[in-house]
Amino acid sequence: MGTNPPPRPIQYIVFTADVQAVQTSKLRNAIITASNAGQDIYLLISSSGGNVAEGLNMAAFMRTLPIQITTHNIAQTDSIANVIFAAGTRRYANTLASFMFHGVSMHYEKADMIEAQLQERAQQIKRLRENIGLAFASYTGIPVTDAQALMLSGATILSATEALAKTIIHEIRDAAIPPGSQVVAIGNA
Repeated sequence: MGTNPPPRPIQYIVFTADVQAVQTSKLRNAIITASNAGQDIYLLISSSGGNVAEGLNMAAFMRTLPIQITTHNIAQTDSIANVIFAAGTRRYANTLASFMFHGVSMHYEKADMIEAQLQERAQQIKRLRENIGLAFASYTGIPVTDAQALMLSGATILSATEALAKTIIHEIRDAAIPPGSQVVAIGNA
């Protein structure tokens, strides 16, 4: 009879930031450092979302690594942060956590556009919304139509209980970092 290998060490990362280039770069670097050290990752997340491309890229990157990444919604995971959350191999949420979904918006300050440019922008927004839905469905295993529906009717907010019923999370349990654990914290500052 063989023996089970010892459990891999876990790096705890707390991400309480917007999904923007600076913050996701810090998250990517923390994940790379842990992966290179042979550590699995426990990502505690609470984010109001942000840049769609950054979020899609971060989630896709997380899925490429040869480690287990557990994600845990500790308060609120909104917008594109949901795709980062969904990239976890195991997904948990605190009892009072929530998930907010909505369509994609783009801001154009003082922009004059002709009809063709407006149509192009509308296609970009539609493609981003579809990519969010496809990624979220792929990572969680829920049907694409269900993922898309979460974003089409304005803001949809799910409680942890509702997320569990939709199989977005595996379990409701309050996060607890074991004493003595090394923690990397990434915020907006």
